[in-house]
Amino acid sequence: MKLAESVELIDGTMANCYVVTLGDKKILIDAGMKGSSKKIINYFTSAKAKPDIVLITHSHTDHIGGLADIESEYHPQIYVPDKELEIVRGNSKMPSTGGFMSTLVSLSKPRPTSSARPVSELSSEGFQIVDTNGHTPGSTSYYFDGLKALFVGDSIVEKAGKFDFNKSFTLDYKAADLSMKKILSMHGVTAYPGHGQRFIVP
Repeated sequence: MKLAESVELIDGTMANCYVVTLGDKKILIDAGMKGSSKKIINYFTSAKAKPDIVLITHSHTDHIGGLADIESEYHPQIYVPDKELEIVRGNSKMPSTGGFMSTLVSLSKPRPTSSARPVSELSSEGFQIVDTNGHTPGSTSYYFDGLKALFVGDSIVEKAGKFDFNKSFTLDYKAADLSMKKILSMHGVTAYPGHGQRFIVP
């Protein structure tokens, strides 16, 4: 589903997965649940394209569950927040907030993605890496200057004109609130969240 010039949403994934066209590159942002990988692969097959780069906003299972299948199918460059690299590589797990659903999420370990690299190694020509930690220790947003598009993962959500973050799965409320305020300072930018609809930052 085309959302804007050079931005598409892959339909039917549990957490939103976006595709950004940047020059001759296709950039996939997040990889959904494990079952989402089929929909992602179908999208690229229909488009007669492949993801050249995958950017991960954070390492909850609904954002990295399909990543190993994407790695196997396309061998793209995969970049993950530095603090969460070992989670994606299968050597660690995401801390739990202590709630029932958060504990279930933390126990769910997607297949490891061995080729994942820290986002600090990324030469980010055409977009900026924005630290929006709090939801998870390494939560990261990606700002595409030419598109005025900010991909925020689960750092913020808009409902009926009000802004918040999902407290049930957020590890550090204070840091998350500061990150949300950072996003809200980027007036006029279109934010693309991991859940819910895109919105323009007022």
